[in-house]
Amino acid sequence: MGWVTALALAMVWPGLLPMPFILISIPAVVLLRRSPFWLGVTLGLVLLHCQAHRLVHPERPLSPGTVTLVATVASLPTGDEIYQRSDWQVEQIDGAEPAPWWPNRVRLGWYRGPPLAQGERYRLTVTLKAPHGVLNQGSGNRRRQLLADGVSATGYVREGSRLSAERHWRQSLADTLATQTATLPQGDLIRALVLADRRGLDEARWQSLRASGLMHLVAISGLHLTIVAGLCLGLGRVLLPRLWPDPAGRGRPLAWVLAALAVLGYGALAGYGLPTRRAAVMVILALALLWRGRDARPWEILLRAAALVLLFAPLAALSAGFWLSFGAVATLLLLNWARPCGQGAWARLVHLVYLQSGLTLVLVAIQGFWFGSYTLNALWANLLILPLFSLLILPVCLLCGLLALAVPQWAPVLLQWADWSLAPLVWVAEASESASSHWPWLAGPMPGSAWWMLALLLLALVLVVLRPWRGWAWQGALLCLPLASALAFPAPGWRLHLLDVGQGLAAVVERQGRYLLYDTGAAFPSGYSYARQVVLPFLHARGASELDLLVVSHGDNDHAGGLDAITGAMPVAHHLGYGGAPCHRGPSHWQGLRLSWWQANLAGNNGSCTLRIDDGRHSLMLPGDMESAAERRMLNAGAVGPSTVLVSPHHGSASSSSAPFVQALAPQWVLVPAGWGNRWGFPKAAVRARYEALDSQVWVSGEEGQITVHFPPEGAVRAVSYRRHRAPWWYNRQ
Repeated sequence: MGWVTALALAMVWPGLLPMPFILISIPAVVLLRRSPFWLGVTLGLVLLHCQAHRLVHPERPLSPGTVTLVATVASLPTGDEIYQRSDWQVEQIDGAEPAPWWPNRVRLGWYRGPPLAQGERYRLTVTLKAPHGVLNQGSGNRRRQLLADGVSATGYVREGSRLSAERHWRQSLADTLATQTATLPQGDLIRALVLADRRGLDEARWQSLRASGLMHLVAISGLHLTIVAGLCLGLGRVLLPRLWPDPAGRGRPLAWVLAALAVLGYGALAGYGLPTRRAAVMVILALALLWRGRDARPWEILLRAAALVLLFAPLAALSAGFWLSFGAVATLLLLNWARPCGQGAWARLVHLVYLQSGLTLVLVAIQGFWFGSYTLNALWANLLILPLFSLLILPVCLLCGLLALAVPQWAPVLLQWADWSLAPLVWVAEASESASSHWPWLAGPMPGSAWWMLALLLLALVLVVLRPWRGWAWQGALLCLPLASALAFPAPGWRLHLLDVGQGLAAVVERQGRYLLYDTGAAFPSGYSYARQVVLPFLHARGASELDLLVVSHGDNDHAGGLDAITGAMPVAHHLGYGGAPCHRGPSHWQGLRLSWWQANLAGNNGSCTLRIDDGRHSLMLPGDMESAAERRMLNAGAVGPSTVLVSPHHGSASSSSAPFVQALAPQWVLVPAGWGNRWGFPKAAVRARYEALDSQVWVSGEEGQITVHFPPEGAVRAVSYRRHRAPWWYNRQ
């Protein structure tokens, strides 16, 4: 228990202790040998720090810079002929083999490279960065996920040559199955279930699976491995007495061994990624405990499985899959303990609905925390599909898929059966998506306040059921008081949210539940869009359903790349700047704030639509990418005055923030929208020094994550950094 507790603390551990201190403290565990819990906590913290230091230590071999690698493709590559991305297992770094202590896994992109295949070996010249990612409210945490996956560096290939064309057997199977299922309507799902090859799942498929709460069925996890193990045990119980008739039952262990081998084999087909390894360890341990001692308590099995998973993957607690898997099992155990199943078919049906309802609520809370979305369709969709999936869909897909690979001439008939078996799943997913379009409250993004409300509600229900304090029946209801207080008294004033969108700009102004968006961030040929991945999830997390004003300063990709994504996802009352009405036609007031617009009659960056927001006490300046030429014109026009907060023009480049412009603004706070480790070195040292000479506080979005500035009706302006204040955990420190 102590071991699991310590490694689960990886989620909220504030900072890593120096490695020498950790090593010196190891002998202290002798003093705790009579206290198993604290001994486990200490050993867990030591293992956490050792694994974390391996991945982020500045002296690790795979540190930032340009190096020559000899590496093997370690995953099925994703992308197209223009851009590919895959994981690589590094064998040599600049001609030397890394020590076994250091991690050797990197994630690389290759622009216009040769077609890659898992198992191929290359000599590469690459530019590496430390694992990094943007950090904002409502969107994912890429750095945390990279560390959970054991990736110690990311980067891109500058050039490379193939040393060996030998392919991994899994790549050959994936290519063969892709060819065999190319014309089947559910071919993408067959490949996902047989080989964990989800490359063929398009956005429409993902959308229907998200709306129905059935996404977990196409990600091979503990559910799939448990089904395989259960089917093997069931078949063994039926067939072994006939094939090996022995009154003493000496053939029973064979069924358990075959079940374990089937689990390991399915894990190998899935590529043994971190979630699959975690699930395989959990299922194998459960099989071993049940075989050795049939009366093993479920909680004991769960805790031992979690401890073993965290022993092999100490940072697994940083991944959503860990909490979803173990959270689901723990919820079922708790619900079953609180209300055991009664006798009779009707009682079992009611109990099934009860378990599914409770499990759905808990998973909605966990998914809301990790992914910022929810779906209530999961309740009825899983009730309909899970029994069918366990008894028919997965067994048929696995059996037919493997037989088709083994006997290709049978593939058309076998895979057609697998395709037909998946029809109910597809029908339920599409019905859920249709229901969500008619009743939007069934599924969608989860506002941050709703997540906290659900979490407190679940905790209140647990306390009411368990009653840890006897004689006090209302302790659960009291948990709702802080939430009710927060909802009844919203924060006064207005706010600026400068989002972390890499080397781009997206700023949201919020006042009384209404929203103004200034610029949209970049979009890329690979399909990645900061508008979809960051801006829209943030707006949904804040509860926004429409925009009063959308301002796009100019047409550069890093400012306007997400324009179509924004306008296609939510209503926009007024669109100004690039793609909309001219800048000077903007309203003069919005939600009680005074708006001032200015734009130089110049091209490119100097033609940026500039917005100043003033409440009579504090002011905010949003200048886009204007450079010194536009700054001079603005000064000559008398349109520059002192500002409380300035979003630095042109990301802090040397061509902007001229000395007269900076002195005229004299900002208290300067927020620089520059990506972490960007290749231009923004903000330039001279620009930063220019602001700091005026005692301005300079914060960079790439270093701080999302920056929120509170403009209260009284008192001083206050800024909050996501990395420094909201989530100051060790893995968020880039």
